[in-house]
Amino acid sequence: MKQSSSQRWRQSIRRNAGMLGQRALIVVAALLVATILVIICGFDWVSVFEGIGGAIVHDITGTLRWFTPLLLTGLACAIAFRAGIWNMGADGQLYMGAILATAVALRFQTLPPAILLPLVFITGMLAGAAWAAIAGFLRIYCGAKEVVTTILFNYVAFHFTDFMVHGPLKGSGGYALSESSDLIPESIWLSKIIPESSVTTGLIIAACLVVVCYMLTTKTKFGYENRMLGTNSAFANYGGIHVRRTYMTTITISGAIAGLAGVIEMLGVHHHFAMRFSNNLGFDGMVVSILANDSALGVPISAFFFSILRNGSYNIERMSDVPRTLVTVVQALVILMAGSKFVFKHTNLKEKLAGLMKPKAAAGSGQGESHE
Repeated sequence: MKQSSSQRWRQSIRRNAGMLGQRALIVVAALLVATILVIICGFDWVSVFEGIGGAIVHDITGTLRWFTPLLLTGLACAIAFRAGIWNMGADGQLYMGAILATAVALRFQTLPPAILLPLVFITGMLAGAAWAAIAGFLRIYCGAKEVVTTILFNYVAFHFTDFMVHGPLKGSGGYALSESSDLIPESIWLSKIIPESSVTTGLIIAACLVVVCYMLTTKTKFGYENRMLGTNSAFANYGGIHVRRTYMTTITISGAIAGLAGVIEMLGVHHHFAMRFSNNLGFDGMVVSILANDSALGVPISAFFFSILRNGSYNIERMSDVPRTLVTVVQALVILMAGSKFVFKHTNLKEKLAGLMKPKAAAGSGQGESHE
């Protein structure tokens, strides 16, 4: 019996509401445990929540500044994790996208902005996609696990960009630019949505990409193949899905989105490539995706939460002696709590407990008979 569209919508709403409730519980539990740790260490826990609240009430523009890159890196990780591809290299892909976008912007700065701006965006996305595709190629044809290769490629990307900044792209300005490139032409800087802030049209691009990713993963053939690959690759292959092609397409799209995050950081915030400009945006994107349960619609909510934490951490450090690394503790707790479902799912805890109890009962009955 076929379900009506209204029934499907109600089921979808209930399912999403349940997932949102679980995620909210994880956030509350993580903050509660972090608060207990703060109290045990002798810090003022009230100032922690005042700092986090200030990131919303008094400095929302600072929160939105971090929201854009976390939204993009979260989407990059989500589309890969959904397919069971552990792309841990969002940081490296972001760096490669940023450095090559900067190189193109400086090399062809005489081009009209209408040509140069799309060229810079395309170059950055292709750079991130190509960097991720190398790991995909090694996984498919050499059997190298992407969880290892993508982490290693992060460090290759870091040192490659260091070389570029100290060599071909070394800035010609004063001391402030001694470890960065020259400024990108101002004609292709992203426009500010909010004056005197770092909130640019990159936020609109990221918001549009959320819709694109949602449609791609839920309304297309690729979305179905992506989900089946993450559920069971052997079953997907048996069902006629081209596993290798889907794998390469997924990890390439993931890298392209991470590269786009690097481009927007260059054009919207920094306007030049500075050494190690990204403060673990790729790693934070992984946490964003995990909390969002790899859902394109859940990523914005998760990204906004971590943007508040990141911006609030600076307020916390200014207002009290609580270290900014408290945010890292909260992130670790979120990963542990969100990942616990996989532990219980694959360890069959109930069966193991039942197996442990049976020998004890048998041993007890045996002892009773021998005593008689």
